[in-house]
Amino acid sequence: MNTDIYQQLLTETEDLLYRVRIYDRDMVHTDEIIEMDQTHEMISSLRWMGESEMFRTKAIEKLIRMRHRLMTMMEDLLFTA
Repeated sequence: MNTDIYQQLLTETEDLLYRVRIYDRDMVHTDEIIEMDQTHEMISSLRWMGESEMFRTKAIEKLIRMRHRLMTMMEDLLFTA
């Protein structure tokens, strides 16, 4: 079950990062986007650790926080567009 959630969050976060990068034309959130992109790449590159329940739980928590922040950023960017 956690594996499915982990994979879904990983995919959704990647998609949101892509979309936020496109909509951030004025580069208001560039530093934050770069930091989240690096975090996402690190989590994604450690998929082999997906067998570890502790890693998956921590990664899921981090991806959920990232997704919430990206959604907030997207709302701000679309509201000002």
